[in-house]
Amino acid sequence: MLTVLVSTLWLAGCASLNDVPSENQPEAANAYTQLGVAYLERENLPRALNALDRALEIDPKHPEALQALALVYQQQGDTALADEHFQKALDAAPEFTQARNNYAAFLYQQTDYARACEQLARASQDAQYARRAQLFTNLGQCYTAQEKIDRARESFTRAQQIDPRHARSYLLLAELEFSQGNTSQAWTSLQTFMQLAAPNRQALELAIEIANARGEFDMAADYQRQLGQLD
Repeated sequence: MLTVLVSTLWLAGCASLNDVPSENQPEAANAYTQLGVAYLERENLPRALNALDRALEIDPKHPEALQALALVYQQQGDTALADEHFQKALDAAPEFTQARNNYAAFLYQQTDYARACEQLARASQDAQYARRAQLFTNLGQCYTAQEKIDRARESFTRAQQIDPRHARSYLLLAELEFSQGNTSQAWTSLQTFMQLAAPNRQALELAIEIANARGEFDMAADYQRQLGQLD
């Protein structure tokens, strides 16, 4: 699943309604938004909804509040409202890259891969975004779901160029290459992942498959042993 990011920077703000400025002050919408995100982080969705509604009463086009409200609706299973509010957030702030990535994650979850890839492709153009390697990795995963193999490969490679230590891009590229019968390339990419991150179930299961395909049965057995230790 594509990674959904809720900014923790907002949490440095208010922690209760008592800290919210008077609603005739410009800071009030920001304060209610911070409060709503704090409740969202704590999975207190009713209070998050209430705080974000108050923020939008003050400023109906507040992009951070609109995006946070979309995330609340997403968690509540109100997909139509979530989609609507993601779009409102991006209409209010087209360069809000985090919201665009979160919207893409939502669309991916709905198996709307074409729109998810479109949003990720646009988000990945933000050269200043701190998690740009993650964006390209997500884009590669999205293209993989669409069976656009060349584009997926290019996206994973671009993620590695931006951040050579972005482990997940190597694992997903290894899966892609193995699915295409490129065992050697898959093995190389998987070994890089193993050097960068602790082996997880996904990686070990792939390692077993690749080792068996290469005829390295002792190595496959060793990976099987490691996999058993995760249980």
